[in-house]
Amino acid sequence: MLIKYFLGHKKALTLCGGCLVIALTLYPMFYRTWAFGSDAWGLTVIALLDPDEVPWSPSDFNSLAIRPAVAYWLLTNFDWPYERCGKAMTAMGGCSQPLVNFVGTSLDRHDADSIMTRRGYALLRHFAARGEPLNGYHNGLAPVHEAVLYADVGYLRALLELGVDPSLPIDSPGKDYHGFNAFEFAVFLESRNQEVYQTIRAELDAL
Repeated sequence: MLIKYFLGHKKALTLCGGCLVIALTLYPMFYRTWAFGSDAWGLTVIALLDPDEVPWSPSDFNSLAIRPAVAYWLLTNFDWPYERCGKAMTAMGGCSQPLVNFVGTSLDRHDADSIMTRRGYALLRHFAARGEPLNGYHNGLAPVHEAVLYADVGYLRALLELGVDPSLPIDSPGKDYHGFNAFEFAVFLESRNQEVYQTIRAELDAL
């Protein structure tokens, strides 16, 4: 009976079986993408990846179902990524970090003229335009303090153009630099590594 039924519906059953195999093969990649890229923080990470280094293969554990350009498009055209915290970012505590601070940590990882860096600065401006806090704190530091710490002149200039307050104090009780504003923090860091921090201090002195 079953054999007769199978023979009578061979094409349909074969097609269904093929679809099931494809679905089971693609499911891990799509689930990983949804778990990691279903909020603004995860999408920011994806958007700033090197497009040439993002695999699209169900057999590759690092593969994602969307490309960096798609993640960037979702961030700049929809509100829903900002309204939730996905499974992966919830587990990592990423959503507790203000988005301006979050994107700022990635701005010096690539060449200044790379697509990743250009997207990073575009997202920084987009987040500011959305009303994301420019002076939000994370681990005691506001974005302007982080720009000084990273000695990232481009990031500092972008923040100042967007209207950050360089006079904000660092909130890190127990640290030598607790209470320092961006100017004082730059002087403090320069005293420990002049070669790295003299440019960032000069940028602040020019204000």
